[in-house]
Amino acid sequence: MSHASLLRTSLFVSLAALAVGAPPLPAVAEGGAGAEPISVTAKLVEIPTKLPADDLYDYAYVMRYEVQGGPMDKNNILVAHYKPRQPRAKIKDKMKEYVGGKLRSFNQGDVHKMKLTADLKKIWKGALTDEFAATDRKSIRYWCLEVDPA
Repeated sequence: MSHASLLRTSLFVSLAALAVGAPPLPAVAEGGAGAEPISVTAKLVEIPTKLPADDLYDYAYVMRYEVQGGPMDKNNILVAHYKPRQPRAKIKDKMKEYVGGKLRSFNQGDVHKMKLTADLKKIWKGALTDEFAATDRKSIRYWCLEVDPA
């Protein structure tokens, strides 16, 4: 599926949810996110396509990282970032509680220190731009709670 098709599908799903009264807002399961956050240092190895514009709708975007050090050393992981065009410190909307850090921009090749949770679906219920879904449906998609330059 092309990037444009994914965007149209995500937009359609969000609009359909609004039409039936279901808010496409982030949601946390009762009791909060269950998985303990993990901290990793990882190199951003792939931003698969151009990032969508932030003014169309709220979305999270999945990027591929290679972990450096620790028990996951050299593993590739997929990480969802909320509105990656915005500096993390400038996010002041409903996601402020679930997005933090000092990172100002995402650039392939940069190394980031991140706090992640595997509870992406408990935190984020909105549009997810995931170009990796076509070839990799089994890997965990982590939600980035906090990201800083390494």
